[in-house]
Amino acid sequence: MNKVKNAVPEILLVISAVLIIGAIYFWAPVCSGLLELKSGKLVHMKCHYSAVTSVLLAIIMLVVAFESFLTKKKSFLLLPVIIGIMLLIILKDGPLSLGMCKMDTMACQKTKIWINLSGILAVISGLSAFFLERRNRVKPPQLD
Repeated sequence: MNKVKNAVPEILLVISAVLIIGAIYFWAPVCSGLLELKSGKLVHMKCHYSAVTSVLLAIIMLVVAFESFLTKKKSFLLLPVIIGIMLLIILKDGPLSLGMCKMDTMACQKTKIWINLSGILAVISGLSAFFLERRNRVKPPQLD
């Protein structure tokens, strides 16, 4: 049972990554339409680029989780928190983000929900790794 408790951060990180990849490619894919520019050139909508970036971050999360699980070290304390925050920022409309389509009827709005959930799970994963590391830290002997 203790091994499962110690693997909670890795499990959460894998679940987060699977939710991103599954949502984008299976149950809530982003819009498949293209935008036509004034020049006549067709380009992807910004939700496509947000999805590609999210998948790349999900792959990084999988690699980090497996590395941590194999080495049994919680050396990834901060990385899931950073990735989770990046996932949440990517979907917003701002100077540091790629954004999603603004229309509520677009398919990518469902994808946005899944990616936001995955970002929150990634942050929880990093925080749980931090607290597990603190709990499992060997305290030096006290001199009386």
